[in-house]
Amino acid sequence: MIARKDATRAKRPDKASKVFVEVAMKPAIVLGIAVLTLGFGRDTRAISLAQITSLDQAVGKWNSTERFEGEPRISVAFRQGARSLEGWALLLGQHRKNDDRATLGLSFSEASWSERRLRFSTILPEDEGTIGWELEVLTPTTAVPRALSENGEPLQEELKWDMTR
Repeated sequence: MIARKDATRAKRPDKASKVFVEVAMKPAIVLGIAVLTLGFGRDTRAISLAQITSLDQAVGKWNSTERFEGEPRISVAFRQGARSLEGWALLLGQHRKNDDRATLGLSFSEASWSERRLRFSTILPEDEGTIGWELEVLTPTTAVPRALSENGEPLQEELKWDMTR
């Protein structure tokens, strides 16, 4: 492989020339800008993640940014019950039997909280099985729920939605 340094050396008259200084400085400037950009981006994410430290910041109602007939396609709510974490999920415009506009109302209890994630399971109507879910809280006002499994088996297709408060 021909190194870039070798190609540059063949074109320059000597190391002290202005051309050599410009060529040598451009990679350093680009590298410096890249390091600063990555550094600032990482700090911002660290601050956002540090804001989510307790379950109290995750409980409440979350609505998907995706809409179905002007309403949030999915709404999920969590509350601290007497003995466990519990809540409900409302899914609009779902396919059920021959209906593509079905509404599914699902409840759950015994959800668990760990590292910015709420995990819970819902039972489908007419004993059609269960869906395992995870809601990852990104900031105090944004989250992403994912359907992880159906009847205990991992889903092949990723199902997720952007949520806000």
